[in-house]
Amino acid sequence: MSASNDNAGHGHTASGHDAHGHGELQMGHHHVSSSAMFLNVLIALLILTAITVGASRIDFGSANLLIAMAIASVKASLVIAFFMHVKWDTAINKIVFLSSFLFLSLLFIFTLADQATRRMDDQALTTKTPVDKQWVHPSTLAEQKQ
Repeated sequence: MSASNDNAGHGHTASGHDAHGHGELQMGHHHVSSSAMFLNVLIALLILTAITVGASRIDFGSANLLIAMAIASVKASLVIAFFMHVKWDTAINKIVFLSSFLFLSLLFIFTLADQATRRMDDQALTTKTPVDKQWVHPSTLAEQKQ
């Protein structure tokens, strides 16, 4: 058998390159997105930015942070899904991004729980004693005795 016949059965061409792509760097599939899709995502991000600005001007009390984080999470999800092409990526990359959001939410939950209970701790450690007289500065006591 000649060398060209041996290589032909294994997918090798006469030029030495592999016809099946073996030995070449495979970077996965590439997704081509339309400019209309990017424009729609941009418009959605601008609308969400306007909603963020509008919500910042209204006092929702203790829900301010929750509303701001919800809007920011939606905007971050749009950027990750479409601009970073995670929507069309492999399942393992989607799991990594989703788990990062999970751990970020746990960080916020524990931080907010700690912040919410600090006021209760301070009040529990404060002992109020009854006072029968008004407090007077010690320097004024010496003047009163003279």
